[in-house]
Amino acid sequence: MTERFQVDLTGMVDLLSRHLYSGPQVYIRELIQNAIDAVTARRERDPEAPDQIRLTPGHDADGTPTLEVTDTGVGLTAAEARELLATIGRSSKRDADFGAGRAEFIGQFGIGMLAAFMVADRIAVTSRSATPGARPILWEGHANGTFRVTELPESPEIPIGTTVRLAARRDTGHWLAHDTVLTLTRDYGSLLPFDIAVRTELGGEELWQRISEPELPWRIAHASPKARARALAEYCELTFGFTPLGHIDLELPVAGVSGVAFILPLAVAPGGGGHRVYTKRMLLGPRVDRVLPEWAFFVRAVLDTEALSPTASREQLHDDEVLLGVREAIGAQLRGWAHAELASGSRLAHQVIATHHLALRGLALTDPEMLDLAAAILPFETTDGPRTLAELRERGEVVYTTTTEAYRRVAAVARAQDIVVLNAGYVYDADLLSQLEARPDWRVRELQSADLVHALGILSMDREWQLADAVQRARALLDAEDCEVIVRTFSPSTVPAILLRDAEGEHRRERDRERAASPDLWGGLLDAFAEDREHRSRTLVLNDDSSVARRLLSAPAGDVFDAGLRSLYLSAVMLAGDGLRANESAALTDALGVLLDTALGRTAPDHPAQENPA
Repeated sequence: MTERFQVDLTGMVDLLSRHLYSGPQVYIRELIQNAIDAVTARRERDPEAPDQIRLTPGHDADGTPTLEVTDTGVGLTAAEARELLATIGRSSKRDADFGAGRAEFIGQFGIGMLAAFMVADRIAVTSRSATPGARPILWEGHANGTFRVTELPESPEIPIGTTVRLAARRDTGHWLAHDTVLTLTRDYGSLLPFDIAVRTELGGEELWQRISEPELPWRIAHASPKARARALAEYCELTFGFTPLGHIDLELPVAGVSGVAFILPLAVAPGGGGHRVYTKRMLLGPRVDRVLPEWAFFVRAVLDTEALSPTASREQLHDDEVLLGVREAIGAQLRGWAHAELASGSRLAHQVIATHHLALRGLALTDPEMLDLAAAILPFETTDGPRTLAELRERGEVVYTTTTEAYRRVAAVARAQDIVVLNAGYVYDADLLSQLEARPDWRVRELQSADLVHALGILSMDREWQLADAVQRARALLDAEDCEVIVRTFSPSTVPAILLRDAEGEHRRERDRERAASPDLWGGLLDAFAEDREHRSRTLVLNDDSSVARRLLSAPAGDVFDAGLRSLYLSAVMLAGDGLRANESAALTDALGVLLDTALGRTAPDHPAQENPA
């Protein structure tokens, strides 16, 4: 008798393919999971029962691609087939008879069979139950929502177990092709401790190609640590496609998690990649997120878990309290490895530091002990070359800039004055220094304009008097820019002027600009932040050792002096790494025009004479 599924089959298949699963390829996983659960149930009754799972790609007489999945599991009676296969997702009968829902089982039989309809037009299940006296059965299901269950005559040719036979739909034949089946079976089942094989034709001869391995790769015993490292490196190359710098063992027996993390040979951006996670040795997903801490982006891990809960699609993990605990425990193991290895000075330590210093900086922000390690081993850019924070601490005080632009602005002058300044403009660096700044045993602070001003050469009293009028004119000219002007001597003499900026003063300057641009909108609010203008936000330091600056300072008052000073100021702005605003670009063009006109003996720009059309 033909019956109908107790579900809208077409709607359910569409729901699975479009919204639950990432793609039709999961049908292989679901069928293998069903077979494994059946084998597990039978071996609980009979520990000596075989554990074979065989996949046979082929074709019907009419050329339709087919796939048979045969297992030596517990099998089905007619009643079990009708309930488990017709009522999709129902597991009460399976709970009672098979013990489903316990840790030994992976999938859910009805849902697994339903997933096969994503690629199949017809499904036939031939099964013989291990229950004594049970007759073999044939269950036939169709994509139109109908099925039939038939009890077959007794026959020794039908052994205990189940064979699921799929016949592809017209548009899904490639999913049942031999190479596709072989690849998918390897992906999902390579770590399963069962005898899983795919029938393969090689040189005109058919043979069974073993897919699974009896032991997890990181638990296989080897003759020596070097031999194990080589074997794991080969496994990483096959799994991830790169040769690792090294590996880190991960073991959490309490949480039922084990695996290995491979250190990437190249630096990667935070947040990239994902980890290969298995549930009870069945692949959950090749790119599972959130299983390792965010800062651990310098490794790719392979993990097997018995405790973590998969999502409904069984392709990601539930981000619950258990996963949070596992993530923190794995983070602790990675930190422990970093402490032991990176401080050793080994070749691996040097390679990891050189390649993944950014990730290690991120790690240091999460752990005070790792911050101490980072300070001792990680290089930072300084005006004295690459130095560790510990080396700078020995010199007394760690002085830094929070941006790369600020560092570049002062680097040449600071280097010439033997002032060591650290560039904390890279990711994590300013945060690391801020944490050290809060420690009483560290002297850490941000560079101030006064640090360089005080280190520059002071002019003699006579020279100060000679330049007093020129400096006063310069200050008046740059008053609108909130810029102080001073004259000092410093190296290199090829730099006629530098621009120093105070961070708080810059914030005040930006507020003033906002207030001037929108007085009605912001004036009242920004007036509340108005401060004493005694201290300028910028300081233009003219170099009295520079011939260019000296010529400017000796120039009389007038357009040439104003244009020359404006040119030096705007050149210093650009040297500081800042782009010019539109009005500043126009001012620089005007200043250069004045200087050119003066050099060429002109009083006004020349314009080509226009011919009289008459």
